[in-house]
Order: sequence, then structure tokens, then C-alpha cells
Amino acid sequence: MTGVRYRREGRWRFQRARNVVVAGYAIETPRLRLNSATSRFPQGLANSSGLLGRNLMVQSNQAVWGVLEREVRAYKGPPSLALTEHWNYCDEGKDFFGGYCYMSQGPLPIVWAGAQAKRGLWGRKLLDQMEHYNHQVGLKIVGECLPQERNGVTLTEIKDQYGLPVPRITYSYCDNDRRLIRHALDFMRRALEAAGAREIWEETDDTCHLNGTARMGEDRRTSVVNADCRCWDIPNLWVCDGSVFPTVGGVNPSLTIQAIACRTADRIKALAARGEL
Repeated sequence: MTGVRYRREGRWRFQRARNVVVAGYAIETPRLRLNSATSRFPQGLANSSGLLGRNLMVQSNQAVWGVLEREVRAYKGPPSLALTEHWNYCDEGKDFFGGYCYMSQGPLPIVWAGAQAKRGLWGRKLLDQMEHYNHQVGLKIVGECLPQERNGVTLTEIKDQYGLPVPRITYSYCDNDRRLIRHALDFMRRALEAAGAREIWEETDDTCHLNGTARMGEDRRTSVVNADCRCWDIPNLWVCDGSVFPTVGGVNPSLTIQAIACRTADRIKALAARGEL
């Protein structure tokens, strides 16, 4: 690889580079590389394994909400006020693999109104529910969804303003994901009931944090990048974002992505100093 072609101020340009780091995250990273197919890599740039774009993972983000008699005013704290990782470490009583954390919630009014609208409230019913805003309380999970090759990013025939195919996202839960979500909803309901909440309801259709699609591994036949986030097929092409995750875990991924970025930068520096790049 000799550099990157990009568009600015109405025309295409080219920037030469000794190393190229792609950091477009779980959708745009595979989209860019699939759109960069060549005669050498007809399935997408550096995609000899055929796994680029596959194994897309979300994290489940369902919630249970209720109302307390006393004022809570949860908006005075951060959106996620406190959390527990109990079910990331305890397997007793589970009927699923993996784990989840759950956290108390403090959504701002516009976010809370959107959550009410998603459950079908509108007009006077929505206004009446918003009257309880200072009394609402909720718990929400970040759950580990398993990688499935059927879930992923492909290209469509629809083009964007630059003439490049836009991505198609295909995703569905597996049975293990559904069991994890059901376990979390039941457990969080029990927690709200113990706190004295009433009018409890479940938010079942939310997700967060896309990962996967350029997975890291030890075998070039079953992964897209190696442990250094270096592409197997093109040694000066690197991927440095959440797309390299082989699994997602049951916590927010931001700090892990930052750690991987720092490690990848250190590896590029060390290999370059040894004359291996």
C-alpha cells in the first residue's frame, strides 16, 4: 500500500504514506475496504479470509423503568449514575454464555420523551407521562452479544454523493442473546420492585456500541488482523477501532479501544525503529 485516495474541495486527491491506519469503526472501516477492492483482492482490500464485514456485534441495551413516590431528579447526575458488573463475573443461575453490567439511568428530558414515544405514547398521554419525569427511575444493561458470521456489513447498489456504494447492515439476535436479555430484564425488574417502584415497564428494543467486522486473531484464515491490529495481507495497513474486537464483553468498549490504539501506535513505532516497516 502506497497511500490513501480521498476527496476534498470537489476533487480527488492522493496522500502517500508508509503506513495507513484505518479507524472508521465497525461500519465505515469494512465499507471503506470493501469499496477498495482490487484485482488482487476482489472481495475487498486485504480480505483473503473473507471475514471483512462479518461478525458484526452490538451490545444489548435494554432497560426497565418505573416511578417512585419520592422525587429522584436523576438528571442531576451523569446519564449512567452507578453500575454493577455482578453478572459479568457470576455464572450461578445463568442459562446463557457471557455477561452484562447494568446501571442506573438519568436521561435528559428530550431522551426521556423519545423513550416514551417509542412505547407508543403521544399527545396528552405523553404529556401526562412527562409529568412524572422527576420521579422516574430506571436500570439499563450493556450486554454481551455473541459474534455470528451472518451478521455484518455488505455493499448495496445505492451510491452516496461521491459515487461510492453505501453499506447494508444485517443483524439479528441469536438464542443466547435473547436469554441474556430476558435474564437482565427480569433481574432489573426485581431490583426496581425492591426499591418500591410502581408502573414498571420494559424497554426491549435498544442497542449500543457496534463492534466486530475486522476481527483480530492468531490465524489469518479466521481473522482479518493479527494481535497488533496489522492486516495479514498488507503489512503496512492497520485497523485501529472497535471493528477488531473478536467479542464485545458486557461493559462499555471505549477504554479498550483507547488501549488498543495506544498499543498499535507503540507497535508501529517499535517495528519502524527496527527497520521492519
